[in-house]
Amino acid sequence: MSKQVDQTQLIKKAVPIFWKHGYRAVSYQYLADGMGISHSFLYNQWGKEQLLLDSIDSYLSENIDPVFHFIEHSEKGIEAIREVYHEVANSNFQEAPCTCMLMNIALELKDEVKSLRAVYDHFLKNMRRSYSAALHQSHKMGVVKRAGKIPEYVEMLVGLMFGLNILLHYKSSKELIVYIDSFFDLIE
Repeated sequence: MSKQVDQTQLIKKAVPIFWKHGYRAVSYQYLADGMGISHSFLYNQWGKEQLLLDSIDSYLSENIDPVFHFIEHSEKGIEAIREVYHEVANSNFQEAPCTCMLMNIALELKDEVKSLRAVYDHFLKNMRRSYSAALHQSHKMGVVKRAGKIPEYVEMLVGLMFGLNILLHYKSSKELIVYIDSFFDLIE
């Protein structure tokens, strides 16, 4: 291939393919066609597993890390988390993938791609850190009464996000908002 290839742009083209179809359902040829490159270039440059890992890294830095940063540094405290959850509930699953790419891939490949475990653990660590910071902010504001319950609330909110990842396929936005708000009402 004689022309210069922008690997970052190619990875960004691979992200929605993996996000929408998963790992197993996507062939080298389908990926190559979607990325606008030859099958042999894809095979020689990355390999499917490395492209997946690079795609997940791109997805996290472009889509998830900014959300965690917003939550962690927002003066809204727990309301920043609720706002994010409401955005997830209001996303349109028919127009674009709205469930978490990393969660989907982690479920699909939990025993096959060992290096995915470290990525997933790092993702959870960042999620818990941002939620904890928001809950501590809410404690300072008097919204969360018992600081000792914050670790329990963090785990509850992490579980809620995983539940939303599944429920997005089956429930309406209105139903999800009610479900989300009922969880937030448990935080005192």
